[in-house]
Amino acid sequence: MYPTTEALYADLAKVLGVDELKPDAQGSVQLSVGETSTVLIFAENAESVMLVSPVMELPAAIDYGRVLWLLRRNFYDSPLAPFRIGCDTASSLVIWGRVPTAGLTGQELANLIDAVATEADTIREEVAVEDAG
Repeated sequence: MYPTTEALYADLAKVLGVDELKPDAQGSVQLSVGETSTVLIFAENAESVMLVSPVMELPAAIDYGRVLWLLRRNFYDSPLAPFRIGCDTASSLVIWGRVPTAGLTGQELANLIDAVATEADTIREEVAVEDAG
């Protein structure tokens, strides 16, 4: 793992009040946030980490208004920037973004993690489609 990421994870562990964060073999950490969200931190390279939060399975039927609201979250003036909403190969909605590690503190990373988890909760509420059965 990269020294910059190791130092960032150590600082984040202090902020979270845990002894350490144990990354997997690729340098990634998975955190549960609240009751419904998960945020994964991927050590992409020495200069950045990627944060990803799975949101929900892509609904099979979704109305125009919800699609419009969801897609507008990807515009440059979105309150979510610099994070984006995407769909992975398993047809799950995810929030993701790359964050430079230069000057990033554990507290700032913790704040980003909380913000991404909160946005995942908001998307689940806004996009949720009632079962028609």
